[in-house]
Amino acid sequence: MKRSPVATLRRTARRAATWRPKTAGGQSLSVLELVSPLRYDVLVRADLFALVEQQRAAGRGSDAEVVAAAREGAYAVWFEKVAMARFRPWVLQDRDLFEAQFAERVTCSVALWDSFRSGGFDSRHPVTLRGARAGLPTDSGAVVDRHVHVGDGGHRLALLLAAGQDLEPGHYRVDHRPMARLIDNTAALLGPLGLTEAEHVAFLAHGYGAAGVSGVTDAESLLEHVRTHRPDRLGELTSVLAAQRRAAERAA
Repeated sequence: MKRSPVATLRRTARRAATWRPKTAGGQSLSVLELVSPLRYDVLVRADLFALVEQQRAAGRGSDAEVVAAAREGAYAVWFEKVAMARFRPWVLQDRDLFEAQFAERVTCSVALWDSFRSGGFDSRHPVTLRGARAGLPTDSGAVVDRHVHVGDGGHRLALLLAAGQDLEPGHYRVDHRPMARLIDNTAALLGPLGLTEAEHVAFLAHGYGAAGVSGVTDAESLLEHVRTHRPDRLGELTSVLAAQRRAAERAA
């Protein structure tokens, strides 16, 4: 699905003005650690691939049947609240166009999954990560100190997540162009998806060294774990929790 011509021209001009050479990936990265805390949408996209397999196992794997099933789940929420709201907001004013674009996106994602299943990750199309300075604000109002973030390639990251694979050095590059702020898709999805506190915390735990830790089941226990084991990350986590909670409250 393409951006509008005007958006494409603006993006091209912005990239030309801020161009920096991209660098090759230097180490294997955990997808879950990479996408937490700001990119819950990658988990939603990975769940679509699981849905495809479920539909096929049940004998309902045609494109139309997969689209219908996806329309009732989290992928449709991501498509509306993130993909369209951020990049093609005018589509939200035309229900027929929205449904057509949604069907196209799902069908393309199914084809991507099938290609991955048959041939593995296509290194000709690496994921682009963004290098960033510490203390960069997000559009939700949080402040994040980490230096590497998801850029372009959310569905490709979701392929790896669905398959239980890491992001290998040959599968990504880092774009060092300066950024003014980061996008927080978790904040945009938290309320519309109706995530529970336990689900939210389980996702955040991956980004703060607490995944799978016994007793980390809510925000207070996550904060306490980080306060004890990663005090350097406590300020960021506190900021992220506050910003994402505010977003969920506004969406309620």
